[in-house]
Amino acid sequence: MPARIIVNLEPAGARPPVPPPHTGPAVNAALLAALRDFGEADLSSALHETRPPKPFSLTPLLDERNQRADASSGKVRFEVGVLVDSLTAPILQALAATQNVRVARCVYRLAAVGIGGAESFPGLATGARPADRWTLRIATPVAFFTAREEGARRIRPFPEPEWVFADLHRKWNAFAPEAALDEATGQAITRNIEVADYRLTMAEHLLKSGVAPARGSIGTITYRVADTRRSTAQVQRSLDALVRFAAYAGIGDRTTIGMGHLLPRSR
Repeated sequence: MPARIIVNLEPAGARPPVPPPHTGPAVNAALLAALRDFGEADLSSALHETRPPKPFSLTPLLDERNQRADASSGKVRFEVGVLVDSLTAPILQALAATQNVRVARCVYRLAAVGIGGAESFPGLATGARPADRWTLRIATPVAFFTAREEGARRIRPFPEPEWVFADLHRKWNAFAPEAALDEATGQAITRNIEVADYRLTMAEHLLKSGVAPARGSIGTITYRVADTRRSTAQVQRSLDALVRFAAYAGIGDRTTIGMGHLLPRSR
C-alpha cells in the first residue's frame, strides 16, 4: 500500500539551524540512520544497496511554502513515500523513536511524524477517473540520467511524457504484480501521450557531497492523451491511477535523494 509519511521538525537548540541549500542526500542518510538506531540495520542496508526501482522516495528539507528550507523558513519537514506495505511500520516506528534528527550540519528535534496519505494499489485504480489530461506540480528538480552503455553520462532534465509514465508504469508493476496494469496502458504511454503545456525552470540538486549538483526541471507540466479516439476509458483510468501513484513514488530518477517530488493535486 503506497503511503506518504510526513516528518515535522523543530529546532533542537535555541536558534533555528540554517540548512545548506541542498539536503536530499542528508535526509536519505538521516532516514537510514534512524532505521539502524532502531535495530533495523539489515533493512537500512537493503534500502541503501538495492538497485532501482527502490521501494521508497524522499524529499529534501521543505518548508511551509513547499520550497527548500532556508533561514526564512517558519516550519521544516521532510516526507517519505513508501511503496510497499512491509516498509510503512518499521519506518514509522524508527522515526517516532528518534528524538533528534541530524541533516548535514543541522540538528532538529522531531516534532511529529504521521501518515499524510495512504492508498492501496487497487484503491488507486478504483479511484481513478477516465481522464485525458493531467497537470503535475513539480516541487523538486526532476531529471532522467543516461546509463553507462548510452555513451557519455548525460542528464535529461525535461520530463518527457513517455519517460515519466513508463517509469511510473514500471514501478507500479514491480511493487503491485497482483494489480499489474495491462499491455494497452503500456502502448498508450509509448504511442499516445504528449505535452499540452508547461511552465518549467531549471534548478540544481545535489546528488552527493563533493560532486557538482545536477540540474533538473521544477514547475508545472500538463500531459494529455494525444488522440482520444485511439484510447479507451479503461486505459485513461490506468493512466490516471499512475498520476495518483506519482504522489508517493515521485517522478524521474534519484527520487530516494529528493528529486522529482510532486505537490498534491487539486481536484
